Amino acid sequence: MTNNPTVTLRLAKELSEFTKNPDHQLFLHYDDSNIMNIKAMITGPPDTPYCLGQFEFSLQFPRDYPTTPPKVLALTTNHGRSRFNPNIYAGGKVCLSILGTWRGNAGEQWSSAHGITSILLSIQSLMSDKPYRNEPGHDLEKDNSKLEPYNQKIRHETIRISICDRLEGFLGINQTLNFNGTSDTSTTSASTSTSTSTSSTPSSPPVPTAGGTALATPVGTPSYSGTPTPTTPSLFEPLYASSVTQNDEFSDLSKRLFLAYYDIYLHTVQTESENVKDGTSFYKAPFEYAGNKMDGTFNYASLRQRLENIKKAIDQETVDWIQQSKRWISESTRMSSNLKRQYEQIREYYRENNTGGVEVELVDDNPFVWNFTLIGKPMTNYDGGMFKVEMVFHNTYPDMQPRVKFLTPMYHIHVTEDGVPFYAVAKPDDVRFHIDAISRLVLEDEPSTNPSTHVNLSAARLLFGTKEQRREYNKQARRCASRSTDYFE
Repeated sequence: MTNNPTVTLRLAKELSEFTKNPDHQLFLHYDDSNIMNIKAMITGPPDTPYCLGQFEFSLQFPRDYPTTPPKVLALTTNHGRSRFNPNIYAGGKVCLSILGTWRGNAGEQWSSAHGITSILLSIQSLMSDKPYRNEPGHDLEKDNSKLEPYNQKIRHETIRISICDRLEGFLGINQTLNFNGTSDTSTTSASTSTSTSTSSTPSSPPVPTAGGTALATPVGTPSYSGTPTPTTPSLFEPLYASSVTQNDEFSDLSKRLFLAYYDIYLHTVQTESENVKDGTSFYKAPFEYAGNKMDGTFNYASLRQRLENIKKAIDQETVDWIQQSKRWISESTRMSSNLKRQYEQIREYYRENNTGGVEVELVDDNPFVWNFTLIGKPMTNYDGGMFKVEMVFHNTYPDMQPRVKFLTPMYHIHVTEDGVPFYAVAKPDDVRFHIDAISRLVLEDEPSTNPSTHVNLSAARLLFGTKEQRREYNKQARRCASRSTDYFE
């Protein structure tokens, strides 16, 4: 069936607008040859039980769009076995009035004024701090005693399913899942992703960016034991399968987000393990029933180990990239030449247009490993500081984005304690835009107030706390700057 040109034009316009106004928590993948089928990833809002989880959805647009809404299916549902929300079913159904899957009130139905962004924001709004209230008949219930037990299992399964299960699949980490409930069992050896293949031919499809069209890195998949009892409808099954196979479109993005949010995931595990004992069964909500529920037991000890294994595997990938780059250089791959040319142009650009705030160099003349030094801006917390940053590239860049890390300790709400910066880049294929985006973290003194970008929790608490706490944050940042020069001696 051919696409409707009017619909294609409308979707192209929406996707263009989406790209111009990127959201830190909404991501798209689509193929330019068929934009009627789009996949989206939404990270759960901070301060909710879905905090920074990675949830995928499929959007299939009809030929009469926008007269009729798209068909939307949730893909992150533990193989159709876990209902993450009263309005997000285990079988993938998303109940929203604007999608025509829920009756809603007058004025809440679908209209041609709605579009991709409003759909994703509406889905994200379901991921609230009190999802139990989303169920009709329970929204006005005076008894609050059920809210936290329901939230507790959502928090656990957000980490287990949307983070651990999916990242282990991307990385080829073997795991055994027990389908008698959804409890964790042991996690075995961690192998690295095949994105570290030594082949000079791009072995991994591109990372998605907001509005991007790239694919993802082939990786190993988990092994399962037990007797599964799938309850997903036939239409849902192939779509779900495409979201969890080796070719997941968001693989590289998910890994980079994991590195940024790793400390937060661990913080959640630590906090929740103090509130609920491992081995405790999940609370069962009154609106949950066979085939559309979330059953299981808590096992935070296992989740901690799995998170640590995932972190080690992703870090090892970066090391492998550096090792493999020697062969990419010897073979004079296209990307080797491209990065070398970009380096020469960028170095010249900063020499001519910069007042000394950025200095760029290649490590051992390797175009796949860049170091650049940021000089703190006068009259800011980082005045006089010198901060070295490493960027490691894969031979498939920009399909796979660089792994970036501060080599000099950096105290900043947008930089993890391990040195991973959280930043958005306007042109992912231009290395200078990466450097400029990271530079702004240091050269500009007013961090973003968006909590999804606050990857250093302790720093964020100080910065947005009392006046005394804000002064302590400034003190820590200045101390970081004054000590930074010690690493250049």
